[in-house]
Amino acid sequence: MKGASPLTRKEIQKVLRATTSIRERAMLVLGFTTGFRVSALLSLTVEDVSTNGVIHNRVTARAKFAKTKTGHTVILNSDCKKALESLLEWLKAKGADDKTPLFLSRRHQPCGALKAISRQRCHDILKGLFAMVGLVGGEYSCHSMRKSLAKFVYDTCGGRIEKVAAALGHRSLQSTISYLSFNHSDLDDALLSMRF
Repeated sequence: MKGASPLTRKEIQKVLRATTSIRERAMLVLGFTTGFRVSALLSLTVEDVSTNGVIHNRVTARAKFAKTKTGHTVILNSDCKKALESLLEWLKAKGADDKTPLFLSRRHQPCGALKAISRQRCHDILKGLFAMVGLVGGEYSCHSMRKSLAKFVYDTCGGRIEKVAAALGHRSLQSTISYLSFNHSDLDDALLSMRF
């Protein structure tokens, strides 16, 4: 979503503090640190992130849920692992197995099987959390998590666009450049400070 804005580290921390839900916290932490699109994030199952209760070091968004139709693997940091450990405990108490979606809906499929929350439900949850901390408007959405990762990688890696492309799983640098369109404040400041 082109209009989505990234969140600062402080804003991310405020949003994380705004929820007491284990599921919501894990969704936020994974969304902000993996940069997966919401469809890929919601497609994750218990077996995608753990084996016999042990959290994997990396997680892969399967190709069928990626816009580029290629899989994308991302390392899981310690915050992700902690959030996943809590989430897996919560899911286990609900009778989850390896095929259970990580972000479980209260609703079931017509056949009675468990299913993940919908994209719309994820959007509503995140918009509500963002609003709780004063981040209101169309520029704050599910895609803000992906944009936040893009900005973080861009800033941390010294503005190296190819690193951002790798983090987001982009095949085209042009796609990555459009993701960084929010980053024009530096350019504006430079142009405004120019004197003759």
